[in-house]
Amino acid sequence: MPEAPSPPDRSPYSIEVLGKAFDIVAVFTHAEPRLTLKQIVLRTGLPKTTVFRILSTLVERQFCEFDAERGEYSLGFAFLRFGDIRRRQANVHAEALPVMREMRNELNETIVLSIRTGNYRVHIDFVEGLHPMRRIAEVGVQAPLYAGAASKVLLAGLSEAELDRYLAETELEAFQQTTITDKQALRRELARIRAQGFAESKGELFAGGGALAAPIRDFTGNTVGVIDILTPEHRYTAEHRERCIALLSRGVATVSARLGYRV
Repeated sequence: MPEAPSPPDRSPYSIEVLGKAFDIVAVFTHAEPRLTLKQIVLRTGLPKTTVFRILSTLVERQFCEFDAERGEYSLGFAFLRFGDIRRRQANVHAEALPVMREMRNELNETIVLSIRTGNYRVHIDFVEGLHPMRRIAEVGVQAPLYAGAASKVLLAGLSEAELDRYLAETELEAFQQTTITDKQALRRELARIRAQGFAESKGELFAGGGALAAPIRDFTGNTVGVIDILTPEHRYTAEHRERCIALLSRGVATVSARLGYRV
């Protein structure tokens, strides 16, 4: 069981209950995005009644969510609003957005920037296509890591241990006929994505259209984001696909290099 993080030196101006609330929020991780009350009490070392009362307030304010059926807590979407503010200061967003605009201007298609949040992929920004008939995206929309080009790129960026853990706790449900629901088939698909450097999907989450996605890497080589190109079905020809792949590969290489990644 992971130990509770050591608190920093206490400021004379700190507020004890807020410190406890932050300690509770901090126990949620990528590996453990959902925890029971008992688990949170063990990880924080706080009294059960204190943890319950703070969690109740966090749930009320949408900073946490409670699954009554499973008896588990998780982080809430209120954090996403603050994440949206923070991501505007982040290097990934700052470096990716100009490149995304250039890609959009060349292709006239919608370009999306996404990151991984726990077991989900979340859109954090997009540049809308210029065609009258175009695919659209929305900031804050989340999807599971096994369905869709952008999601599969993020899943392919996990370590083998992280991937094993994810597959052990995730049921692969079909959103469309093309959604991969066999775990061995998904592993083969992820190996292919790592080898070729990009992912492709055709209606895995929503019917119609195609999507191509590739990873943004930081100076450590870790996947820290993904850019994908959304194309309506009637324009997703073989010629257009090849053009998108070439532009996407150049785009993520440019952003990754600006983040310090070296091949």
